[in-house]
Amino acid sequence: MSDLVTIRAIVGTDPQLSVTAKGVAVLKFRAATHERKKDQESGQWVDGPTNWYSISAFRGLAENSMESLSQGDHVMVFGKLQIREYERADGTKGTSADIEAYSIGHDLRFGTTSFTRVRIDTGETERASHQDSLKDGDSSWPKDSDQAA
Repeated sequence: MSDLVTIRAIVGTDPQLSVTAKGVAVLKFRAATHERKKDQESGQWVDGPTNWYSISAFRGLAENSMESLSQGDHVMVFGKLQIREYERADGTKGTSADIEAYSIGHDLRFGTTSFTRVRIDTGETERASHQDSLKDGDSSWPKDSDQAA
């Protein structure tokens, strides 16, 4: 069974990029989430239990994420969650929470980032700020004339 989820997490391991025999880019990393709450008795902030997720991304998302993410980054991950049981060769059993990411981005509550658009048709990058795009009249927002009547 799988469900679509969004998590706010910290990149817990260095992202690793590989390429399959068919030429598909695959990125893998682990991400951790935990709840931080105020203890009513002491008035102190305490960390709750940590949940670990194995994140995988494919193709362009894998390549772009490899260029953008580092261990320790705060991220938002949207994708397909799959919980699976496993047994290792030594007999150890466990449960794994895996997310096949459809979107990954930095959590801007914790810092800033700059965006570099990758042109899908050529693979080239465009370095332009949102303000530069607006000055040039090249806004990605639809114009009133583009809307269906």
